Amino acid sequence: MRDERVLRVQARDHDEVDDGWLCDKGRFAYQSIHVDERVTQPLVRDGGELRPVSWERALGEAASGLRRAAGRVGALAGGDASNEEGYLLARLLREGLGCGHLDTVAGIAPAELHHLADPELQATVPDLEFAHTVLVLGTEPVRDMAILDLRIRKGVRRHGVKLALATTAVSALDSSATLALRYAPGHDADFVQALAAALYGGDVEQHARECQADAGKLRALAELLRTGGEDVVILYGQGVLADPARATDAREALLKVARGLGLSGRAGAGLLAVPAAGANGRGLLEAGFAPGYGPGLRAIGAVGDGTNGGAAGTQAASGTGATGTQVMPDALDAHGIGAALATGELSALYLLNVDPLRCGLPREHWEAALERASTVIAHAGFLTEGLRAHANVVFPAESYAEKEGTVVHPDGRLQRLRPAIGRQGETRAGWSVICELARICGCDLEVLTGPMASQRLFDAVPFYAGLTLEEIGGRGVRWQERAAASAFPAPPPRPGSGGPARRADDSTGAAATPAVPATPAGSAASNGAGHFQPASLWSSPEVEFSPALKFLYRHGLAEARGAAVPADAMDVAATAAREGRPA
Repeated sequence: MRDERVLRVQARDHDEVDDGWLCDKGRFAYQSIHVDERVTQPLVRDGGELRPVSWERALGEAASGLRRAAGRVGALAGGDASNEEGYLLARLLREGLGCGHLDTVAGIAPAELHHLADPELQATVPDLEFAHTVLVLGTEPVRDMAILDLRIRKGVRRHGVKLALATTAVSALDSSATLALRYAPGHDADFVQALAAALYGGDVEQHARECQADAGKLRALAELLRTGGEDVVILYGQGVLADPARATDAREALLKVARGLGLSGRAGAGLLAVPAAGANGRGLLEAGFAPGYGPGLRAIGAVGDGTNGGAAGTQAASGTGATGTQVMPDALDAHGIGAALATGELSALYLLNVDPLRCGLPREHWEAALERASTVIAHAGFLTEGLRAHANVVFPAESYAEKEGTVVHPDGRLQRLRPAIGRQGETRAGWSVICELARICGCDLEVLTGPMASQRLFDAVPFYAGLTLEEIGGRGVRWQERAAASAFPAPPPRPGSGGPARRADDSTGAAATPAVPATPAGSAASNGAGHFQPASLWSSPEVEFSPALKFLYRHGLAEARGAAVPADAMDVAATAAREGRPA
C-alpha cells in the first residue's frame, strides 16, 4: 500500500486455508478498488437518474422508503457481505420492520444446509490434499473456488490422492482424475440417489436413466469410494440443492453416502461445501441471515408456539436489543421474495452487496420483480445493470481492503477482516450504515463500533460462545474445534417424519430445534420460478473493472446468465475449461 492505494497483493503463508496460493481474482482484483467506475458516495434517484447526494439525504430517503413498506420488505445478501452486516441487517428487518423475508442469493432452504453443516461431518481444506480419495460433486472448482482446484491438483500429484469427478460438463480436473463421469444438468438429486443405490443397494439402472449417467461408471465410482481408503472427502457444490422440489432428496442421499462411508467423526475425511451464495455464504447462514432461522442456526417458529412470541422470542432469534416486534412466521426465501415483489405483495427490497440480475437467480423473474418494486436500496461498489436501472438509493460499499469484521470459510474457519487502507471517497462502514438506518427507523441496535458488532454476533451464536477477535487473530479459528461446538443445534425433522432429526452422535434427538419447512414459504417449488444457477466467480464487477482480469468477465457472465454447456458437448466444454482456467 502507498498513499491509501493498494499496489500489490501477495498470498499469506497459511496451510489451513490457501497454502500460500492466490487465484487470479485474489491476486489482481484489487485493481478495481481505485477505478473511476467505483461508487464512492451515496446516490439517490432524482429525475430518473442516480445522482450524488449527502449521507443525510440518502439515509433519510432510504428510511422513508422502508417505513412506508414496513412488513412488506425483502432483503438479499451476497457472499461479499460480512457476518456482522448480515446479522445487523437481519435484526433491522425482524425487529425494526416486522418481517423476516431475507435470504442469501442462493435461495437454498436453510434446513437443508443445516443438516449438512453437522460438525461431525465437516472436512477441512488440507484434507483435500491428504485424503485417500476425493469426490468432486456438482461443482467446477476452477470456476467456483479456484484455490481448491490448486489444492486438489497438489494432492493428486504429490500425495497420490485418488480423484473422482461427478459433474454436468467436462471439468478442468479431468486429466487428474482416476474416474470422471457426467450426469444431466438439473438432475443432481437423481445422481446422488443413484450413487447411494450403487453403494448400498437399490435400482442403479433406474436412477442412472433418470440422471442420464453411465450405470457402469456409477458402480465403478461406488467401488472406488468403498475401496480407495478410509479418508474420503466429498467436495460438493451447494448448487446440488438448488432445486427446491428435490433438495431434501439430494441432502438425504448425500448424508446416506457420507455416513455409510464412515465419514462422521473421522479426522481427515468428511463433507466440504462450495457455497452457492458466494464466499461468505456459510457465515451469513450462521449469523441468522436466512428465512426462518436466527443466529446460530436456531429455527424461528410461528408466532405463539413458544419459540418466537413477543420480545423474548425475537431476542432469542436475533441476539440482543429486541424491540418486541414479532417475526412473520411465513418468511419468504429468495425465490419467494422475487415472486412477491412481482405481484406487489412486497414493495421494498434491500440489497446487500448483490445485484439479482448478476448472481445466478432467474433473470426474467427478477427483472419483473425489480420493475414492480417501489423502493430498492442497495450497498454496492459498482452500478451494475440491475442497480443502475432500478435502485432508488445506493450506499457506497467497502472493498475487501477497507472492510472490518469477520467471515466464515467454507470449512467453518472464522477469519477476521482488517482495513488495509482508508475508505475511498465518502464510503462508510457497512455495519454503521445499517445501524444508522435502523436508528432512524426507530430500532436502535445499540452497536457503536466494529468490534462491538462482532461481539454482539459472537454472543448471539451459541457455538461461537466465548469467541473474541483476539482469539481469531490473523489465522482464524474453526469453531468446530472449540468446546462451544457442542452447542450446535440438531437440525429440524423432515416435515411428516414424526420426530426430531438426530446428529450422528446423538442417540436421543432431545436437543432438536423447532421444525421448519424444508422449503420456505413462497419458494420456487411453489411459485414456478426457475432454479438458481451459481454464478462464476469470474462474473463479478471486480473482475469486470480490473484491467488485468476483464478478459475473463464475458466468460463468467455467460455462465452467470445460464449459458450452460450440456454434458455431451465435449468440444465446447473443453474450450470453456481452458478459457476459464485462470488460476
